[in-house]
Amino acid sequence: MREVPLQLNVFSPNKLFSHMDRIYEWWQGKNIYPITMELSPSSVCNHYCTWCMHGAYFGKHRGDNKSNKPYPDSSIMPFSFYRKLADELVELGAKAMIFSGSGEPFVNREFPKFIEHTAKIGMDVAVITNGSLMADEGIEMVVKHVSWMRISLNAGTAAGRSKIHRVPTTDWDVTLGNMRRVANAKRAAKSSLHLGSQIVVCPENWEEIEQCAQVSKECGMDYLQIKPVVLHPMSSNKQYEEEFFKRALVSIYETKARYEDENFRVFIKDDQFAGILAADYEKNHYQKCYANFFPIIEANKLVYYCSQTRGLPQFAIGDLSKSTFKQIWDGALRRQVTDSIDVMKCQPICRCHQLNKTLWSIRHPSNKPNFV
Repeated sequence: MREVPLQLNVFSPNKLFSHMDRIYEWWQGKNIYPITMELSPSSVCNHYCTWCMHGAYFGKHRGDNKSNKPYPDSSIMPFSFYRKLADELVELGAKAMIFSGSGEPFVNREFPKFIEHTAKIGMDVAVITNGSLMADEGIEMVVKHVSWMRISLNAGTAAGRSKIHRVPTTDWDVTLGNMRRVANAKRAAKSSLHLGSQIVVCPENWEEIEQCAQVSKECGMDYLQIKPVVLHPMSSNKQYEEEFFKRALVSIYETKARYEDENFRVFIKDDQFAGILAADYEKNHYQKCYANFFPIIEANKLVYYCSQTRGLPQFAIGDLSKSTFKQIWDGALRRQVTDSIDVMKCQPICRCHQLNKTLWSIRHPSNKPNFV
């Protein structure tokens, strides 16, 4: 296996400890304002992925941004509203904004303005997109202002992407063309943008993992992230079998060995694969969600407890059309929702799973902590 220069794992949950002032406040039991925000400029998506919790489970409206037919007001966040919200979030100490969502960010025609203003007021910016709707203005803003952008490719062929994203096969060439355009613009501008693609592994695409790495590398991506599909408890589908993931992991590590070099990384979400292979999905590692400072703001201005609870009314902690973010964050409803969380009923191996394991061990040391 080729030697690769030592590089930090950009997906490490230990990044939280770069904010020791917040951790100390958390330890003292204080109300911590979010470090990283996540916001949906749009709840409309032009794709309808087979395992998408936001679409398939919650019945979100789907479409594209090419039609002249207006979307419902609640589906698209106006930039005028976002600008005031972002200014408030910075005042409260937010450091970064991830634009993703229950929909595709680029469906919102004002989205480039979101990126530009967020960077202007001093927040780091990230974008998660399916890659199919990026126009010239969007690419320009991404290259100029975004810290990282990840494209949900989820396949290695046009047929594979069509099957999972439920779009015409022509979408494949459009998306790859956009990936090349962003990569070329990045090189021309000597931008620090960290540009990647992703494949979420399921039975329909695991045999295309190597092809996904190959095409991502050829299109100029800096990395490919590989992680498992983890089905939401609300899904009517049964979680995939252990033997499937074990078989897929062989192909995954072979792909990493074959394609990773100093210019292209293959990041495997080992923690998620380990969790999904555990008999109890590691649900016995903590009994309370301590990572309750990563809220989600939807295009309809509702604020949700976390990314796994977006769209579920019982986990909405406030409405920004009626209250400021500070009022919501300091309010009684947020405390009620936080107290109602039962981690045994939550999405397994969620985004905050590793953080919860760490924070629980800090609150409840049982491993002879004086032997460091």
